[in-house]
Amino acid sequence: MIRRFFPAALLLLAAACSNPEEQVRAVDSRPGLTVANAPAFSDLLVDGIVVGKANDFVTRASLVEPGRHVISIRAENGAVVHQETIFVSGAMIRRISLPVPVQ
Repeated sequence: MIRRFFPAALLLLAAACSNPEEQVRAVDSRPGLTVANAPAFSDLLVDGIVVGKANDFVTRASLVEPGRHVISIRAENGAVVHQETIFVSGAMIRRISLPVPVQ
């Protein structure tokens, strides 16, 4: 009788013991940029490189490396409508605000 239950008990014991699970989460502490009042369909450029549509970064930040950057907003027709040099560090979020056009 013990011979019947011994393999089943071993199987049950092995199933009860599981390997530990570990979750590693990397926190990205790079600074970021958000954009306000950009023209529709304009591009956000960081150091001359297009990172996406400027209006995509109204509520979500574009992460950049710490340091000095030239930020440009380029309209759909290719004209640069805003350009500034900024310095970012730490986990700060820098808001690039374009003047609201008078209508």
